[in-house]
Amino acid sequence: MSNSSLGTGVRADLSESLEDDRVRCTACAFRCTLDPGQRGICQVRENVDGELRLLTYGKVYDKPYGLPGTVDPIEKKPLYHYKPGTRVLSFGGASCNFSCQFCQNHHIAFADPEDIDLRDVQPEEAVESATEQACDSVAWTYNEPTIYAEYIRDGARAASDQGLGTVIVTNGYFTEEFADMLEPVLDAANVDIKGFREQPHRKYMGSRLEPTLRGAEYLIDRDVHVELTYLIIPDLNDDREEIRDFAEWVYGLDPSVPVHFTRFRPAYNMQDRPETPLSTLRMAHDVATDVGLEYVYVGNVPEAKYSDTLCPDCGATWISRRGFRATVESDLSEPCSCGRGKDIVR
Repeated sequence: MSNSSLGTGVRADLSESLEDDRVRCTACAFRCTLDPGQRGICQVRENVDGELRLLTYGKVYDKPYGLPGTVDPIEKKPLYHYKPGTRVLSFGGASCNFSCQFCQNHHIAFADPEDIDLRDVQPEEAVESATEQACDSVAWTYNEPTIYAEYIRDGARAASDQGLGTVIVTNGYFTEEFADMLEPVLDAANVDIKGFREQPHRKYMGSRLEPTLRGAEYLIDRDVHVELTYLIIPDLNDDREEIRDFAEWVYGLDPSVPVHFTRFRPAYNMQDRPETPLSTLRMAHDVATDVGLEYVYVGNVPEAKYSDTLCPDCGATWISRRGFRATVESDLSEPCSCGRGKDIVR
């Protein structure tokens, strides 16, 4: 593993040429306009002599030995309605376009690509590793995948050629151009909604709220399977009315979109707050259910009560979960005994 060969990367297709050798990046919603020699907010996309280059194409943060990637259950992403019970091979890289003050992966998300060891893994190698480790999908996660969009696209094409799926875990802060480029090859996404109020979003994430919401909408409009995660942080985004507003937004998209309310654990620059009380998570579940959302889950807690997938009409258990282990309890290709179609799994 070495970062000595970072070089000038590959040409970034999500870009626009401007006057005086300036370029505009069109991957994420910041749409950085860059002079020659300047990098975007993500630190991995740079204007090199009037051309935008992705410096970290084919480079991941990974162990220096063995097969590339980390094998996870798909439920860990979390994705509960996409290939339940299967394995996914996960990859991540350097840097991010957000500055979340509670980031669990701050050691890579806040690192410039020269500052950490990156392993060379070409798209075909990632897919070969997934196949050898009996994975059904490849996930781009840990840091924000939008910033290395062209790498994901090529990896997804290679995965599709081998009959594997591609998923991303994303903050949603991407452009319509990004969604258009990934649409033919992206199967599923978990979009992190980090609160539903503008001012805290700017203060603690370094970004606006609206582009993230729009990103989730882009994927849903393009028939990508989408699940949403809302990390509940005490005294930041745990207000009942804020959670209701979030749930009503989801309902307007599609009440069958799965929502995961997850427990906050102190990390990085936000270690002065407690873990999310279980009572708050239960409240969020009840509020979202009351709004009319059909599949609401609670995560990062030992309690299994809110992990199962139930029929929204009769309450029959379709998929049961213990931790990250899923058991399909009935034939998902057949209607529920009450007549409800089980069109929940992609």
